[in-house]
Amino acid sequence: MKEDGACLFRAVADQVYGDQDMHEVVRKHCMDYLMKNADYFSNYVTEDFTTYINRKRKSTCHGNHIEMQAMAEMYNRPVEVYQYGTEPINTFHGIQHNEDEPIRVSYHRNIHYNSVVNPNKATIGVGLGLPSFKPGLAEQSLMKSAIKTSEESWIEQQMLEDKKRATDWEATNEAIEEQVARESYLQWLRDQEKQARQPRKASATCTSATAAAASGLEEWSRAGPVSLSLSPCP
Repeated sequence: MKEDGACLFRAVADQVYGDQDMHEVVRKHCMDYLMKNADYFSNYVTEDFTTYINRKRKSTCHGNHIEMQAMAEMYNRPVEVYQYGTEPINTFHGIQHNEDEPIRVSYHRNIHYNSVVNPNKATIGVGLGLPSFKPGLAEQSLMKSAIKTSEESWIEQQMLEDKKRATDWEATNEAIEEQVARESYLQWLRDQEKQARQPRKASATCTSATAAAASGLEEWSRAGPVSLSLSPCP
């Protein structure tokens, strides 16, 4: 608890409300309760009781045994004060006896109070007079809510991961298809180039043969008809 003069009220707020920052609410209720029961509590104060209450309403004013007795009655829970051992050095009792967990505080250096909580037993909300209230029910509800939120978060994360994997697969597929299309196009170009070369070779061969034949015919024409003389064999 913070050492700001409100440590006692912070310790009580921590166990009643589960939040030490509710100390101002605890202090106000405590002072109001003392005023309503001034006939009793004024017997334990040496100064003017109204002056005492006004001074104690200040957020930096320390609480003491009178306030602890008032809060024990307000919340109908015993207030146990511990100092150097496991047994309380003082206990302030409520109006009626019950089985509710006491409010436990530890006292340090004769000036500071801390909250002492039993981790195995829920006490938040006990003493507030809430109808149908069950200690620990809020913690169970929060735990269920936390588990549900965690599960939903995990499902959303898995869906996101699946979407990312699907996107990666689609991107890879598109890259493969693009590569295949590119290679197919290049192969088609090579085939077209190869086919384009074959007719030119055949045409060149035919042209050469035709030219040779024409040249031979021209030579024969210039030489004229060849006369063949057949002489009798001797």
